[in-house]
Amino acid sequence: AWSLNSSFLGVRYTQPAGAMSQIAATRLVQFGQAACPTRVPKSVRCASARGTRPARILAAPACAVATTAPTQNLDEFWQWMKQNKVVDEAKVAVQPKAFEEGAGLVSNREVKKNEVLLAVPEKFLMNYKAAIASKIGNYLEGLKPWLAVTLFLLHERSLGAASDWAPYISVLPSSLDLPMYWSEDELKELEGTQVLESTLGYLGYAQSEYEGLQEYVFKPNPDVFPEDIYNAESFLWAFGILRSRTFDPFVGDDIALVPGADLINHTDYGIALWQRKKGLFGGEPTAALVSANAAVAGEQVYMNYGDKTNSQLLLDYGFVSTSMRAMEGSYLLSLTIPETDINFGDKADISELAGLAESWQFTLKGRGGPSDEMLTYLRLIQLQGTDSFLLESIFRDQAWPLISLPMSVENETAVCECMVEGCRAALAAYPTTIADDERALAEEGLSPRGRMAAVARMGEKRALLSTMGYFEQRIQLIPSLEYYQERRLKSLGLLDDEGESTFEDFFDGGIA
Repeated sequence: AWSLNSSFLGVRYTQPAGAMSQIAATRLVQFGQAACPTRVPKSVRCASARGTRPARILAAPACAVATTAPTQNLDEFWQWMKQNKVVDEAKVAVQPKAFEEGAGLVSNREVKKNEVLLAVPEKFLMNYKAAIASKIGNYLEGLKPWLAVTLFLLHERSLGAASDWAPYISVLPSSLDLPMYWSEDELKELEGTQVLESTLGYLGYAQSEYEGLQEYVFKPNPDVFPEDIYNAESFLWAFGILRSRTFDPFVGDDIALVPGADLINHTDYGIALWQRKKGLFGGEPTAALVSANAAVAGEQVYMNYGDKTNSQLLLDYGFVSTSMRAMEGSYLLSLTIPETDINFGDKADISELAGLAESWQFTLKGRGGPSDEMLTYLRLIQLQGTDSFLLESIFRDQAWPLISLPMSVENETAVCECMVEGCRAALAAYPTTIADDERALAEEGLSPRGRMAAVARMGEKRALLSTMGYFEQRIQLIPSLEYYQERRLKSLGLLDDEGESTFEDFFDGGIA
């Protein structure tokens, strides 16, 4: 199963992978202007490892705009922020500005490291607390926080200029480039990718939540929630707004839209980050945008949206990064200890002691091999047979360090063959090669979404090919690696540094 983690919901949704030809044969249910499957194809599995595919993208340079917010209302929005004392002109270090790619934030003076650039009081956040305090708040109690904020946003949007939030809502994008909003023909360009699988999964999840609201909130209260405002298309728009404009720590149960701060755009080397600041001497808490590095006046201020693959950037924000590092390629892999494993409990305990879980995500890169942590996790998954003695409780605290190095020929072979098989199966799901993708990117007239799809496909394949090559080479090295038994005998003095037995010396020296 290929999955993707979405932190803004506070949940993880796993969507099985499959070929587009299978998806095309699946009955589709219209959800607004998008389509999602009522069932999903069988997953592609790699022995006891479970792959994970990334997802998210927009055709942009090394920096990218999260949601291409409209620029025509920026002045009115900023004036509203000043009038309501959300920003103090004497203190604020940034202001909104229209760029060719959309709205962003620019420094209005020299900025120092760790300086608060913008602090938005809690009462100006569109969060669960604000939703419950609104005119429809009585109907929102008990809902998941993100659902309450979604309906609150739709309610305020329906009020137009009469809404206290109208200037903020006016700078929210009316359309988004997230793959959730792509046509079926556009989605075909993502065939084989993690982006497609995760997009269909999110659409299915959004539809399920919307149907629940229809049954338990909308239909019992039609005068409060008229269909022309709270329809599937509007719900999906609000769903995308929250996905693309909320960042840690304002996610999960604390999910919030932060006016002004959510205009900040992404680069791999962004200089700002969001923080929650407690009010001093009884003052009101704020959502603060803080500089991680210095900046000069007039410079656009960016943040890094996180250590995300290009596919993840496309899925959640609707853009791709074309920085050198991003274009090397990456792929999000989830490894899972199968519950059918006879030693599942013991392996899960060892994983937990190492600070992981029975399912964990690792990023495969287009350059360089897997992390030591990933190799150790793979060895744990494949631990079986005579190697299983390490699962005994007496070794519980030592097991993870011991398997951080090769355990046995059988174990290391299983690890390598599993990864080669899994990478090969994932690559087979793509209808194009890297050369095909490069030719597509070189063509004039390729649509922005088509370009993003090609970048996503190419990046995933580069990471898979690199990883497969690493494990194919490692298979050739297996006979020459040092394993647990040899290391143990050396520690007891029964083997020398060349691996030769010292057993005869043991007797000749009169030791025994």
